[in-house]
Amino acid sequence: MPKKSQSFEKSLSRLSEIVHQIEDGDTALEEAIKLYKEGLTHAQDCGDILSRYESQVLQLQKDAEGALALTPFSEGAKTNA
Repeated sequence: MPKKSQSFEKSLSRLSEIVHQIEDGDTALEEAIKLYKEGLTHAQDCGDILSRYESQVLQLQKDAEGALALTPFSEGAKTNA
């Protein structure tokens, strides 16, 4: 199971390994279930880390007058190029 202090990259890498192991089809059912549960934990950890950093990401957008302004990133936001 992932540790709380594990980095995003390590957690994502382990998640990728788990996916490949399960997709190979050579894993026994019981082991596949254990891997699946571990994978869910890693996926949740990655999501939590991304959510924490999402609020720190800024995007450059044009305002109504055409001036550039930094605004907080919001999911689904449209950028004006």
